[in-house]
Order: sequence, then structure tokens, then C-alpha cells
Amino acid sequence: MEFFDEEVMKVFKRICLVLAAAFLMAGCKQEEDEFNGLVISSNSSFVEAEEEVTFCATFYKDGSADSNEVVNFCVESDSTGGAVLKSESAKSGEYVLLKVGTVAGGFVKVAVECNGYSAYKIFGVNPSEEILVSDKAIGFAGLGVDMSKMVNMVTVSTGSELKQYAKRGGYVIFVEGSIDMSEGILPAEGSVMDGSSATDKMNSFIASNSEYSTYDEWIKNTTNVSAGDNTGTTSISNAYKKIIQIAVANNTAIIALDRGGYVRGGSFSVKDVSNVVIRNLSLKDAVDPFPHHESGDGWNAQHDLVSIDNGKNIWIDHCTFEDTLNLGKAANGEKWQVYDGLCDMKSTTTNVTVSNCVFKNHDKTMLIGSSDKDGENDPAARKISLFYNYWLNCGQRCPFVRNSLCHVLNNVYDSDSNRIYNSQTSINARAGSVVCAENNYFGTVASPNEAGGSISYSPNSNFNPESYYLYVTLENKNVKSWVNANAGAGKVCVQ
Repeated sequence: MEFFDEEVMKVFKRICLVLAAAFLMAGCKQEEDEFNGLVISSNSSFVEAEEEVTFCATFYKDGSADSNEVVNFCVESDSTGGAVLKSESAKSGEYVLLKVGTVAGGFVKVAVECNGYSAYKIFGVNPSEEILVSDKAIGFAGLGVDMSKMVNMVTVSTGSELKQYAKRGGYVIFVEGSIDMSEGILPAEGSVMDGSSATDKMNSFIASNSEYSTYDEWIKNTTNVSAGDNTGTTSISNAYKKIIQIAVANNTAIIALDRGGYVRGGSFSVKDVSNVVIRNLSLKDAVDPFPHHESGDGWNAQHDLVSIDNGKNIWIDHCTFEDTLNLGKAANGEKWQVYDGLCDMKSTTTNVTVSNCVFKNHDKTMLIGSSDKDGENDPAARKISLFYNYWLNCGQRCPFVRNSLCHVLNNVYDSDSNRIYNSQTSINARAGSVVCAENNYFGTVASPNEAGGSISYSPNSNFNPESYYLYVTLENKNVKSWVNANAGAGKVCVQ
């Protein structure tokens, strides 16, 4: 829990006074030093479930605090499950108590009124150290995700079991241990993804699905083309896709049980479905060993770790997305990129939250909108929240946004000595996109970029996330430590 000392409190009050004056002076004729209105201060914006938080509302008249006025309080909205104000009124400047409810990650909005002036304060309940089936989604996903529709529970430990239950719908699926969706086709982590590291199972797959005997032979013969040619690998790529793709049905939650477990080589397809939750999963290497050639752009992959296509009410939380294989070169010397996106969204996908996740060691990280025409008829229809995520050593698309409302709150963007890709862009607002990027940390990475879309660094008339849901913004000084401590798979246990 965060507490302000006396000096910090004084500074905080002065800042609040300035901010309140900026927003509440409409229609007033006083000078700035004659501010009339309400200023709310508190010892914390986040508390633990069922704890009490102390706050006060001070009424200012002609620039001075007026302790004679009475301030009225009420809980305007509550997703914590039973927040209670210990007092409904108090003298201006007097502290009152609010007891929050039991729901971790929930929010309480307290409205205050005095002398015709109004203001409000939002308090958040700290995330739980446990993942519960009953947890509530946050951000845009919180507007529709309904865990009560997932009426069955099952634990799986193999790729075939995961695929079997994911496509049924109505299940909470607990993933136990580690699963290799490639069934041994991929080489060991840290290997170069080319013919030199091909496994026996890869060579057997090549022999069964092509005219060649080994992966090395397939690469040398298939990729020896000129830079101006377009060459597809559809048949063999689709054969591999059948092995690794996990089709997720409506009303499905997939939650990893083990802190050290992972799903490697798989591609989750969330297509034409709603009400999907993916939590606590370490996801690695959605590799396309058979990329297609694009004129002037080398060889490019087609599979994403998570692909959301016309999905609705999707919550991805406390997951780690990463690449572990090194890139090789094609026979003609061009780029040989066997990775596509980590988490991509397209078509009429909406009400998605990606929270407390780590994205690392990847180039084309997150694409929202597959082209300038994807969503151009209704850019506000695709609504995405990105909360408390850590983007480490990512080259671009963090995210790349087209024709969407996107709320990027308290994310960390950084790189370290393990960087493979140079940072080309962090947040990239493209055609028709409206991005509200609040209190994010940018380390040694590229700055946000507007190229047809817009980025604001606070809510405004174009996009105010608070008109859709409640949230609390971490202070700038706390963002990096908070996200480092909480983001990624295995940071919480599962109950």
C-alpha cells in the first residue's frame, strides 16, 4: 500500500489544487488565486481487499480552504463488491473512511458535493496474489466477460487434450506442466531456426508433406528465389498449422496451473467467438517453419501466438509472450523470419483487455487492425485496453493500431543487453486510431508515433476511457516497479 508523508501530502494538495482549478473554473469569474471548488486528497489510491482508505474533500472559496462548509459523499459506482462509506457527510477538510469490498482488481468511485460544486475520486483494490475463477476482468473486457458461462472444469497436460477441450466451449481449462504443441518438430530453445538444427521429427514431417527428404533440403530448394519473386508455401504451412493451432470456442477460459509451465509452438485462434479468458500462460515460439516470400521483404511468417479475429469480450492476463529461437538466413541471403505476431487483433474484434503481460524478444509484436480498411467504417467499434504490460526488447507494433479506440495505461517499454531487434516504434497510431496513453514508462526505446491516428496522454473529448469503465492511474514514479513486480506468467498462484 502506498502512503504519502506530510511533505508529499502538501505537494499533492498543491498539485490537486492546480488541476482542479483547470477543470472547475468554467463559468467562474475569479482570478486563479481565487479558486472556488473541491479538492480531494487521500493516503492511497490502491488498497487491499476489505481494507479501509482515508480521504478528505476540501472546499475552497476565493482561493482559501473553508472549514465551515459541509461536504456530502456517496458511492457512485462499485465493482469491489460492497464498498461502504463510514460517513455520508463531513466538514470540509475532515478525513472520512471508505471500506472497499472483496473483489481484487475492482474499483470504487466516490462522488462528493458541496455548495453546488462536485468532484470524485476513484480507488482501486490491489490485484490478488492468486488467480481465481471468480476474478473480474478489467478495462474493456470487463464490459462483457462472464465467467459464469464457463460451467465445466478440466485439467489438461497434453497438446491433444488442450485442443480437444478448447474447441468444446463452456470450459475452464487448467493447463498442468509444459506442452510442446509442435510434437517435437521444433528444435531446442536457443537454436537457429534453419536446416542445421532440424529435428528428426521435422525431417519426417518434410518427407511426408513434400518432395524433399530433410528440412535443410527443403529450405535450400524453396528459398533460392530472386528478391522480386512472390512465392507461397501454403500447402506445407497449412499441414503444420493443423498440428499447432488451438481453436478456442465461446465461453472458454485457459489458465496455467504451474509457475514454470509453458505452451510452446502453439497458435491460439480466437476466431468468431466471444467470452474468452487466457491467464497465467507462458507462450513461446508460434513458429512458422514455412514462411512465404514477399517481393522486396524477404520471408515472412503467418502464425501468431494469439490471433483474435472477430472476437468479443476477450481477457488476456498475466501471460508471457516470447521468442526463444534465433533467426537464420534464406538460401538467397534474404531475411528468414519465422515469427509473425505475438498477439494480433483484426476484423470486428472488440472489448479486449491485455493486462499484466510480458512481451519480449520479438519484432512484430501486436497488430490491431490488419489494414487501413479493416474497421474504417466504424473506427470506434474496436475497443482495446492495454494495462500494466511490460514490452521488453520488442522491435515494433507495441501496439500498431488502426481504426480503434485503444487505452494504453501504465505500460513499461524498455530494452536490455539481450536485445536482438532495434526499437523502430513503440506505440504506433495509424489510420483512424484514437489512442489514450496514460502514464507509461519509456526507457531505451523509440517514442510513440502518430501516422494517420492520434495519441493523447490524458483523457479528452475524443476519447475518455472513464466514460466506459473505472480505473486508477499509477503515479509515474511507481509504474516501472509495479509492472516489473506483477507482469508475466507465474507471478501469481492459481486457486
